[in-house]
Amino acid sequence: MFNDPLVMRYYPGLKDRSETAEWLAWQRESYARHGHGLWAVELRSSQEFVGQVGLLAQTVDGVGETEIGYLLKSAYWHKGYATEAAIACRDYGFNELGRSQLISLIRPANEASRAVAQRVGMVVWKIVMRRGIEHLVYRIQKGPMA
Repeated sequence: MFNDPLVMRYYPGLKDRSETAEWLAWQRESYARHGHGLWAVELRSSQEFVGQVGLLAQTVDGVGETEIGYLLKSAYWHKGYATEAAIACRDYGFNELGRSQLISLIRPANEASRAVAQRVGMVVWKIVMRRGIEHLVYRIQKGPMA
C-alpha cells in the first residue's frame, strides 16, 4: 500500500521497507502514549487486508487534536469501507475516548478523502500548512457545530 503511487499521491512520497518499519514503530508509540492509533481494516469474509483507519494524535496550530485518518489499498476504493470505518472511529472517539471534537487533515485536491470526511459529518474548519503543504482541517464536534 505504501509503495502504490495511486494510494500515496497525496503524501510526500512512497515508503520503502525501512520507512514502513519506522511508520510501524510510530504506530506502536502512538498506542503506548495515547492508547490509540490506526487499526488494520480487513474484510470479514476473508480477513484480507484492505487498509488502515483509526485515530491519531496530531498537533494543529499548537493545539493537540485527535484525527480520524484513513488510507486504503486502491483496489478497495469506492466500496464504502473508508466511510464505514471512519464513522466507527468517530463514534469511538466521542463515546469511548470522550473527545469533544475530531478532525481530519486532507489535501485540497484529495476529493475522495474530502467526501469521506463529509459523509462522517465533518466540515472544513480551517486551512493549515503542514510540512510546507496546504491541508484542509475538517472538523466535527460532538453535538451541534459551534
